[in-house]
Amino acid sequence: MSKTDDKSLDLPQEWPGALHYDEQEVEAVTRIVRAQSPFRFYGLDFQHEVEQLEKEFAEYIGAKYCLGVSHGTAALQCAIAAMGVGPGDEVLLPGYFWVSTVSAVVRSGAIPVLVDIDNSFNMDPGDLAQKITKRTKAVIMVPMGGVLGQVKKVAEICKENNILLLEDCAQSSGASQFGKMAGSFGDISIFSFQINKNITAGEGGAVVTNSEELYKKAFAVHDLGYTKDEEGNLDIENKDYQFWGIGCRMSEVTAAIVRVQLKKIGLITSSMRNFKYQLIEIISGYKGISTRYVADPSGDSGGFLKMIFDTKEMAFNFRDGLIENGIKVRQGGYYPVHMLDWGLHIYSNITALVGKKSFCGHHSVWELQENEFAKDYKYEKGTLPVLDSFVERTTLFCVASKLSDEHKTLIKKAFTKTCDLLLESK
Repeated sequence: MSKTDDKSLDLPQEWPGALHYDEQEVEAVTRIVRAQSPFRFYGLDFQHEVEQLEKEFAEYIGAKYCLGVSHGTAALQCAIAAMGVGPGDEVLLPGYFWVSTVSAVVRSGAIPVLVDIDNSFNMDPGDLAQKITKRTKAVIMVPMGGVLGQVKKVAEICKENNILLLEDCAQSSGASQFGKMAGSFGDISIFSFQINKNITAGEGGAVVTNSEELYKKAFAVHDLGYTKDEEGNLDIENKDYQFWGIGCRMSEVTAAIVRVQLKKIGLITSSMRNFKYQLIEIISGYKGISTRYVADPSGDSGGFLKMIFDTKEMAFNFRDGLIENGIKVRQGGYYPVHMLDWGLHIYSNITALVGKKSFCGHHSVWELQENEFAKDYKYEKGTLPVLDSFVERTTLFCVASKLSDEHKTLIKKAFTKTCDLLLESK
């Protein structure tokens, strides 16, 4: 890799799974194409890739059922539909997420209610407990960047209040907490295999659950609105499973790639995690900077290092210092970045949410008669003061999953030099 100037290298982008593509993924795709059978249910020489992935991924998470879908957003929609969420319901979710999380709630006709975060950048169970009402139908936990937060406590609160818990693990494939995998704490969970995720086929997603009922409902929604009998035929007579399907089936090509990537997930996450904690060791020797709380560092999937500063100015200066000291990502990469520039991950940056826009251009969910209780709900900045404060004071560094020794040396030197210039040693 050529040098761009006398002190910096182009660094690989933060696309974890894609950096580990090799001939195994090529062979997997080629096999499906040669079989002329890319559709998940049948083909000229049907390979059963989606079916096999569903079994393997369910076993990996420690769940009974897995449903492969076309992408993570579709997985969210299927899971929310399976939970029976609709007009008149509230869904509680943290304000730190990806736009797809809240958009799936709005498309269901329900009302999103924002919950503040704790120092792990996950949902604060205390704020959650205060915001539960008689209308609360579901809670969505969103472990961004592969750090799970107080998910066990959130699950307990949901169970005590007879509320369904959905884990949005789009960014958390391979993450765990004290031996229990992300996606195994709630009633239902979703995963994404999009290009930015820990394992990827470019697109793709999965719904995971231990509930046969939730699985069958999600299956019906992901296909044509109905379940299938043991012979694989649509069961249109079962009134418990008659919905409107959205045809978001996973393809055999996607499944074939993800099956290969699943075998590499330990290598991918450990590579990111190990280097992330080398960087944490460097910055831990300085005042005015800290990192998000991680209850179980060994379960951190490692892709994102959040550095929290005493002031907003320090956070911006540190970002600029890293760049000045040689950290230069290839075009299209996102690190280092101040969280104020982190786009649609932050609730107040989503103009459609702040403005309570509709899905179709008229009659938003906040205007529905069933949702009249929510007509005055607000979503602008200031709604979640803890998250707002963290966002202003945090710079984020995305840890690539494949770095050369030269890359690692450059990054470590940049971190050390920036700390030395801007911060006081402890």
